[in-house]
Amino acid sequence: MIELSTTSPAYNAMVSYENQTSKASSNTIIVYKPISDHIVLDGMVLTDDEILQRQREKTETLMYSTKDAVTIDSIFKHIVNNQINIIHGFYKFIEKDEYESMSKLIITFSIGCNNALRILRYFIYSDIKEDVNNINRNYSFSSLLISNYLEKTCQQYIKDILRQFILQLVQDKAINFKYDLENSENSVIHNEFSNLITWTNKLSEIICSQDSLDKMPMSIKVIAMFFHEIWPQDDQGGQGVSNFLINKLFVPALISPQLYDLIPPQIHLNSRSSSNLSILARFLSTCITTYSSDEYQEVFDSNQSLIQCKQTIKQTFKESQYFKSVLSARFSTQSYQYSNEAPMSQLHFLHRILCNEKSTIRQMYQSIDAASEFEKLMDLLPDYNYRVSYQFLTPSEIKSVKSYMESKNEEITYIGYIQKNGKKGFVKRILVVGIYRIVTFKMNGKLGRDGHIMDLQEIISPNNQQYELVFKGHRVHATTEDCDHTITCIRRIYEYCLYNWPYSLKMKLKIQPSSRLEAMSPPDHTPTSAMVGAYKCLCSYYTIPIKQTIAWYIEHAFNDPKYKVFNLKVFTKHTRELPTNQELIPLIHSLRYDWFFEEFIIKEYKLDNKELLNEIGSMLSSNSTINKLILSNLSLPKEFMMTLFDTIQSQKSLKLTFLDISNNQLDDKSLNSFFSYLQYGNTNSLTTLDCQSIGMKESHIKPFVDSLRRGNLSNLTSLNISNNKINDQAQEISRWLTNEGKSLKHLDLSETLLKIKNFQLSDQFSSLESLNLNRNLFRSKEDTQLLSICLSNLPKLLNLSLNKTMIPSDSIKEILLFLTTNDNNNNSNNSNNSSLFSNLSISENSIQRPLITGMISMNAFNLIKDIDFSDNDLTDGGIKELCRSLYGNQIVTSLNISGCFRGSPGAQRSKAISALSSFINSSSSLETLLMRGGQKSNQQLQRCIVPLLLSLGNLNTRLKKLDVSNHQFSNFGANALGKAIILNKSISTLILDNNSIGTIGYANLKNALKQNYTIKELPIPLFDITETLKYGGTTIIEQKKLRSLLFKIELYLSRNQSL
Repeated sequence: MIELSTTSPAYNAMVSYENQTSKASSNTIIVYKPISDHIVLDGMVLTDDEILQRQREKTETLMYSTKDAVTIDSIFKHIVNNQINIIHGFYKFIEKDEYESMSKLIITFSIGCNNALRILRYFIYSDIKEDVNNINRNYSFSSLLISNYLEKTCQQYIKDILRQFILQLVQDKAINFKYDLENSENSVIHNEFSNLITWTNKLSEIICSQDSLDKMPMSIKVIAMFFHEIWPQDDQGGQGVSNFLINKLFVPALISPQLYDLIPPQIHLNSRSSSNLSILARFLSTCITTYSSDEYQEVFDSNQSLIQCKQTIKQTFKESQYFKSVLSARFSTQSYQYSNEAPMSQLHFLHRILCNEKSTIRQMYQSIDAASEFEKLMDLLPDYNYRVSYQFLTPSEIKSVKSYMESKNEEITYIGYIQKNGKKGFVKRILVVGIYRIVTFKMNGKLGRDGHIMDLQEIISPNNQQYELVFKGHRVHATTEDCDHTITCIRRIYEYCLYNWPYSLKMKLKIQPSSRLEAMSPPDHTPTSAMVGAYKCLCSYYTIPIKQTIAWYIEHAFNDPKYKVFNLKVFTKHTRELPTNQELIPLIHSLRYDWFFEEFIIKEYKLDNKELLNEIGSMLSSNSTINKLILSNLSLPKEFMMTLFDTIQSQKSLKLTFLDISNNQLDDKSLNSFFSYLQYGNTNSLTTLDCQSIGMKESHIKPFVDSLRRGNLSNLTSLNISNNKINDQAQEISRWLTNEGKSLKHLDLSETLLKIKNFQLSDQFSSLESLNLNRNLFRSKEDTQLLSICLSNLPKLLNLSLNKTMIPSDSIKEILLFLTTNDNNNNSNNSNNSSLFSNLSISENSIQRPLITGMISMNAFNLIKDIDFSDNDLTDGGIKELCRSLYGNQIVTSLNISGCFRGSPGAQRSKAISALSSFINSSSSLETLLMRGGQKSNQQLQRCIVPLLLSLGNLNTRLKKLDVSNHQFSNFGANALGKAIILNKSISTLILDNNSIGTIGYANLKNALKQNYTIKELPIPLFDITETLKYGGTTIIEQKKLRSLLFKIELYLSRNQSL
């Protein structure tokens, strides 16, 4: 090891880099963030260090003026340039829990003073001189400083080099390095080290690439030279340079990818992915450096494949001469920009140390001239304790000010005396700027004026001694020497709270001359944190307590930039105490000018507060980015809906594509307002309209259809008017469908008392693809004939739902004749599955076996992909006939025969089970089979289902979802199912509740799941568990065993979900 030299290549490179960077002025940006911005949820337990930190922060709320900030910056620069060891002494003035904060402070100010590399060089040398092992300790001063420097300056470089690689590793669900290493003695797993070896080789190639070297910031290369300067005997840089580049740069980025913004918000970093990154990073470190402290070190050093991999990695770095290239490079092909922001808390921290240790720092200077200059600079700063304790006020004034501000939950960001122009001339007042309020106090401590920043309209200042604050209800005329600083403080809190507010609504600034306006960096806001600031400000404005749970969900539930859906369910579903209507007012108000969200959803929540309802209307009248509006089942006052439609009709910039007002009962006035919106509003972009159950009667159908006809609804593709009374007015809808509504693709007319004789289309140019006629009765022969004619005029129909329509079994063939007609038309243009009918649902119709016979005769099963026969009386014979006809079918992808079995154990049932098993094993298209048992015992297969369950072990099945619940097959069926799923590699979702399965059955299922890696969803069998614990007479030991089995089943499912 050598002494630091002022003539070494490392020193010359550092000076060259400093000369390239502008020294004209500090590039440190002062940013403001209130301490109350830290969200502390109810019931959250804070550590002692966190409590002390928050207590300390409460004394650091005052803002610094630009003049004081420049003075503090100049003092720091003076210390670095004249007596750098004083910076090292700063750590002696503080507690260990403040070391991290001090390191961040030093890096921030040193970058601003363009002396960061000089400080890093000094600390690297100091730490190694004290103990050579310090360089490998994460808590050494140099390590703390280096990590903070790299996090601030190298984020973009690391993202360019590693982000794509890390995303590939995180999203590869088949990789589990931890499992491989912990099962290294298993002969089956032994060869799985190939994953770790492959990914380590990829990583080393990326690091050694020319692109990585060219893009590496020059400052990183200079720091690498510092490390090489300490170990000059190693020409390849394997000990010094590699220690820095691998252990200080790339390894931390892999272990903590969030620090370098390597994982997008929409990607979840689970424990498996974190473990993979950590193990990969540590193995790379073991391969390249001499540092070898790892829990898997024994495996790394004993396994021959890994030993050979180490040698390969070292050879890769050696052949590419990577470390030597880093040392010889003097430029980078890419220049990275980064912000160097210093929060107010860092100014407080440094100011406190400089004032409290002023005499000690003075004595540490070796030059008398430098010490004198330090004292002159310190004289420009006010005493820290005098400043933060408001010692210029009297005790009674301090007490009054603090008491009032605490009652308003405010922080004091500025406090000082002003001369106020009153009726009797100038009088002295105390001006206090909080986070949301600007308050004046009389000299006796009594309250003067209290103005909220929401009411602040204008700041007028003709010179640097006077200003006037214009609020909605009053004005404050002030004369003070701190005029410019006060204006800056007000601007900072205003921009922090109302950052997204449009310029036309913000306060106006009339400052003469305009050069007095200090340049301010915008608040460090994400789209969601800006909304949090506005929400808290509005809580203060409405005098509503801030709900920390709401603030937390705003910031964390919507942090995915691609997920722009505001759903009130987020704030109501996961909280113990539902927010009241009153507490939601500031939340909705904050959305007025927040242009992040594109969808606004409120479902199944009682809105009865007029102020909140008015706020929703005001939000919709101001916001122009929302294109999807869902207000469903809200128990709304009828008059509100009228106001709502009037609002969105007048808001021409609101271009809705999706509107859902379902399950809200509207009166005549509200319905007329709704019809008026459809006719005269901006509905050109509307594609989906959901009016389910809004109270429309037969008399409303004609004006409703007229509004559709006259309005600009050419892009409407989906319409839901179910559960409204249509009756004989169906002809109005059919006329509209034939003419203006030809482009409609999805229509829901379920439960509308539809008279099919009035619902007839006159031509075959309809675009309708989905038709729902559930719960409309078609009992007579005439109804089925008219329904058949209607369907024959829908050539593009792909989805038909006729549940609970009481259609006779012998009429199904006639109704489905349109399938063969449409198939002939489509076959002329298409020969693939795109021409097939997608879904046919005819459940709960008491349909019997003739249904199957009729569909077989018309070859219907070769034309439909998804079939729902659930809760019909098909009987065991009907199921047998159905499955025999489906044998070898490669068209049907989903079959629902829940509740269709009827019969008793015997030959007929055995044949039905055999036919169903043969169909499953013969089909390569069937993915979903739903065969839930019925409520009666003759609808439950019981032990007869065992052969079917055993047949699922056939490796040829493609089944993904299986529902065999409510068949009461007990432990016998569970044992058979366990044997099958050991072999089955296709089923991912299994539903088996209400089958009287006991502890033995779950034990078999648990053992089977241990060997199955495909089942990811198995809903907890709550009914069986309840029955077992309640009526099974189980002992405490058996209950514990059952809980243990269910817990292990959940573990295996979680394992499969992570793959």
